Amino acid sequence: MKKKMLFVYPNQAWQKKDIATMWILNPATLCSLATMVKDFVDVKIIDANFYKMSKQEFGAEVEAFNPDYVGISVLTSEYGKTLDITADLVKNVREDIVVIAGGVHAIVEHREIIKNENIDFVVRGEGEYVLRDLVRYLNGNGDLPGEGLVYRKDDSVVIQALALVQDLDSLPWPDYSLVKLEDYLSVEHRKGPLGAPELPFYRMTVTRGCPYDCCFCQVRSISGHKIRSRSPEQVVDHLLYMKNEYNIKSLVIDDDNMLGKKDFFKKFLEMMIEKRLDLPFVMGGVAVFLLTDELLDLMVKAKCIGINIAIESGNERVKNLIVKKPIDLDKIPEMISKIKERGIFCLGNFMIGLPGESWDEILETIKYAEDCGVDYAKIFVAIPLKNTRLWDIAVAENAFVREMSEIEVDTRFGQLQSEDWTPKDVSILRAYEWDRINFGTAEKRKKMAEIWQLSEEELRKVRRETRDAITFSW
Repeated sequence: MKKKMLFVYPNQAWQKKDIATMWILNPATLCSLATMVKDFVDVKIIDANFYKMSKQEFGAEVEAFNPDYVGISVLTSEYGKTLDITADLVKNVREDIVVIAGGVHAIVEHREIIKNENIDFVVRGEGEYVLRDLVRYLNGNGDLPGEGLVYRKDDSVVIQALALVQDLDSLPWPDYSLVKLEDYLSVEHRKGPLGAPELPFYRMTVTRGCPYDCCFCQVRSISGHKIRSRSPEQVVDHLLYMKNEYNIKSLVIDDDNMLGKKDFFKKFLEMMIEKRLDLPFVMGGVAVFLLTDELLDLMVKAKCIGINIAIESGNERVKNLIVKKPIDLDKIPEMISKIKERGIFCLGNFMIGLPGESWDEILETIKYAEDCGVDYAKIFVAIPLKNTRLWDIAVAENAFVREMSEIEVDTRFGQLQSEDWTPKDVSILRAYEWDRINFGTAEKRKKMAEIWQLSEEELRKVRRETRDAITFSW
């Protein structure tokens, strides 16, 4: 008899309810992992987050399936406590169930996670082949993987090297028959300026890795310096399959680095046009310094309708010495004009409250966000994450407002201070300047309602909740 493996997304509400950071997660991750092992274990997927399951409902599902192995995936350390909650619920069903932790949170926090005795293995890196080989080993049909695992052995902890998949074309596509994919395709994760152009829609991430050195980003420590991707032929063929099989009408590309492989991205766009995919799409992460007129023209022909560019700082010193993003602030407005002239709406990311940043430099970034021409400015408070230069700078400058052991990731509230400003200063400034820049006139409010696909009254509620979340917390 085959052994059984359960794959789980915990319900983020088990830890906290926050409209600003609670997301519907892409089922592709769990479906991909299950696809790798379904030939030698019976698999089941439970997305407790999407279906808003209670702890009691989840525990009953685990008991009914009676798995031998449970894989728990947690995307972000902001919801890291859900991993421990889920592991406890699983072990309450049966103590001998092998619990395996994965996801970005597991990669970054593996040393802390393995201290929980209810977690038996942590996958460190890209888990497709690691998990396959681990399950074979647990089944008695192979050796323990030599990379990508963290586990206890006797009185010590073994930490293997980060696992990366070099040939992404070698991976099978996710088996979406393992979930009710129609449920995901017909519901947006939440309304926002990068929502799906049309339902049903498909979310996609194509590349892994990043060669750049932005101070705040964990990607290099999670998936390496080299950008890897499937071939454009594979990606377009997969989209054709999804269109024919699931009748998808649009596409949301969550990828940050598609432009980093220029030949890939150009060929991908050309094939979308050639194959007449006819899938309007938005892109959540576009390296504005890699955009060209040629790529923009191809993007329009391929039916791109909106993009998000990352500018981060409007101050030259902060950009060059702290953020280290290779952009030319003088050229950005011209590129934004070119984007908008082609009928593509343009969002921009900005970050304030970096260690070593003065109050006046923060105000320069606010001014740049207002004047550069983006249709919508997203303003974030700098949040140091482990395994980033930003974390190291904050430590060196003694910028944390509390002991590092007490720090929790929360993307709305500042955690750093300087002689020039407090976390309260930058958190309130962010909320109110975001509101003023994006919604300060009747014309802007109308434009934002169109981009967000909300009525102005619905958008007014979002704005109020955003302000209240900050002002009520202090």
